[in-house]
Amino acid sequence: MYKNAFDCLVQGVYIVSSSIGDEKAGLTAAWVMQSSFKPVMLAVALGPTRRTAEVIEKSRKFSVQVLDKKQKEIAELFGYYSSRQIDKFAKVRWFESEKLKLPIVEDVIAYFECELVGKFESGDHMIYNGLVVNHKLLNPKGEPILFSMRDWF
Repeated sequence: MYKNAFDCLVQGVYIVSSSIGDEKAGLTAAWVMQSSFKPVMLAVALGPTRRTAEVIEKSRKFSVQVLDKKQKEIAELFGYYSSRQIDKFAKVRWFESEKLKLPIVEDVIAYFECELVGKFESGDHMIYNGLVVNHKLLNPKGEPILFSMRDWF
């Protein structure tokens, strides 16, 4: 049963990550979308006080990783804890992306590497627009996690 109209909006569940030097940050996000075909761009909406947003601002790069439905525990780890409190990547297996050297969680369905090209304020969030400079499909048989407010909160 739905509580309100917003419960009907369904998105994917993603890890958005960034790094600068040895510092890695990442969080779970549902507000991700393709924002352009030519050139190919992705936009992500993040709270501006989140550590990941701060690292994106400094590094000017980020990844978007598509989580498989088997990775709900990873989604919870990256969603319920702050990168200021714990090193989330110390708790999962991960590798560096090939082009921008961003931390990518192992066993994600796909990932996108983006260079930050713009941002704008949207209420209590900041929308970061990134040029996709590389992308990989790692698991063509994966099933993405879907997000609806009633399932998570």
